[in-house]
Amino acid sequence: MCLSILNALGGKGAVVVDIDERKRRAALGSGALAAVDGRDPEALGLIARAAQRPVRGVIDLVGSSESTALGFDVLSKGGKLVIVGLFGGGAPWSLPLIPIKAATIQGSYVGNLQELRELIELARTGAIPGIPITNRKLDQASATLDDLREGSLVGRPVLTP
Repeated sequence: MCLSILNALGGKGAVVVDIDERKRRAALGSGALAAVDGRDPEALGLIARAAQRPVRGVIDLVGSSESTALGFDVLSKGGKLVIVGLFGGGAPWSLPLIPIKAATIQGSYVGNLQELRELIELARTGAIPGIPITNRKLDQASATLDDLREGSLVGRPVLTP
């Protein structure tokens, strides 16, 4: 969804990092410039090469120690890391690196009312596609929760009777 919003706002694409191959393929299908496996030992170099310029901004939609570490490490001097995800863990970087890199670290959980209006307008006009939906029977609720915990679903599941 982040890629869809970026595209609707006139963005030029993004390098997506995910540990799940299906999600990387989905990102490429949604306009990502490249998709990198975050667990690849060469991930930093792969991201830098795919970006083809210094990385000035990272949006971390996971918010784990591993994802924030990778996001921070790939930032160029003066870059900004915005953490949206709430996975949890500790900040993995050394504090002196923040001023040395002149980095900004920002949290973002919700937007403001005007941003919500703009988002609804994008959705209303069809500028962003709907969220991919996986329909499942209600008796699959437990298995669906397990799949969500494992991160094996692309999009959102909907349980129906």
